[in-house]
Parts: sequence; structure tokens; C-alpha cells
Amino acid sequence: MLLIGVVVLVFVGPDRIPELMSTAGKYYGRFRRLSDDLRRAFNAEVARHEAERRRVDLDGRRQAAEAKRQVEREAARDEAANTEAAGAEAEPEATAAEPAAPAAPAAPEASRPLPQSAAPRPARFEPPPGEPQDP
Repeated sequence: MLLIGVVVLVFVGPDRIPELMSTAGKYYGRFRRLSDDLRRAFNAEVARHEAERRRVDLDGRRQAAEAKRQVEREAARDEAANTEAAGAEAEPEATAAEPAAPAAPAAPEASRPLPQSAAPRPARFEPPPGEPQDP
């Protein structure tokens, strides 16, 4: 640094050094502004490309999810159609085998009596065989 200072002092002269430093400061300021602008533009472009990539990725995920939902809807629709078709096929067979009984009014689930096998049984203690039972 000292060597550069001595060379500048010899070639420029002591009276023109302040003018040279002022000019150098102006050019350095311009250089900094241009480099900052370039850095900002570069960062903005990178951010724009990243946002575009994320948007494309999100659109792809949305399309895949929509396609999956569409397949599930079609499968459910096909299953419902198959169930209705199977019910329609089974109904004529039942009527051909025996005549249908008149429909009784449907009772709500809670008021229907349970079949004997499904009714809960009270727990009882039964002694092992051979022991006397209490009356």
C-alpha cells in the first residue's frame, strides 16, 4: 500500500491527489451501485424461476390429486352400479322361488327384540361337577 501511495505521489503530484481521490470515489460509488443492481436483478430472476418451478410442481400435484379423486369417483360409481345390477338380478330369482310375503312395517332397531342367541346372558357361577350346589 505504501509503495502504491509513493508511485501515485510521484506520477500525479501532491496538488492533484484530492481531485484524483474524488474521481476515484465517484467511480467506486457507480461501480457499487451497478454491482448491487446486478445482484438484485440476479436474485429476482432466481426467485422468479424458483416460484415458477414451485408453481409447476404444485400444479402437477393438484392434477395428480384430481385424477386420483376422479378415479375414486368412477370406481365408486361403478361399484354402486354393480351393486344395483346384482340386486336387480337377485330380486327376480327370489320372487320366482317363492311368493313374497306382505311387507311388515319396519320397527326401529332399538325397539326390535333380540334373538334368543344374541340376548346377553347373566353371568352365573357354576361349581365344578361333583360339588354340592347351594339352594
